[in-house]
Amino acid sequence: MRRALVLIALLALAVAAEAALPAPPFTLDVAPTRVGPGQPVRLQITPRGDAGEFDVYVMWEQSEEAAFLTPQGTWAPQPVAFRPRLSARGAPVTVQWIPNPPAEIPLALVVLRPGDDPMTRAAWSFRPVVTWVRVESPAAAAPAAWSALAPLAGATLLACALVALGGAFFR
Repeated sequence: MRRALVLIALLALAVAAEAALPAPPFTLDVAPTRVGPGQPVRLQITPRGDAGEFDVYVMWEQSEEAAFLTPQGTWAPQPVAFRPRLSARGAPVTVQWIPNPPAEIPLALVVLRPGDDPMTRAAWSFRPVVTWVRVESPAAAAPAAWSALAPLAGATLLACALVALGGAFFR
């Protein structure tokens, strides 16, 4: 029981310490936040005008194993900077990414001094920016396609009914 209380206290301190960190010198915007399988998502990392260069990581937050989005748009199990030495005074960086598999994907933008290890939270100088992308399964995307075809299906049924009634009327 005492060990559990100590562990809870340590976790609470870690969360409080992370919350006390300042905002990073970059923002992360994702659009759209809901996509179907194989649809691209636009990630935009925008500098806030602060001085300096930073290693910028995009991590799959809350996964059982570490996962880092590479500049090529694939996931790597080891730390790979999405943009190494990115200037906080430069232009926004925009890339397209095709997320897989269907899931709720929490993306965390982690900004570190060049060379710091993203796996060591004590090295974090800024709190992470977290945003979510929902990739719907093919089964969930199907009703949207049917709803787009509903007016056409209704018009087809109406035309068939008129032909059937017209044929019965003119006999």
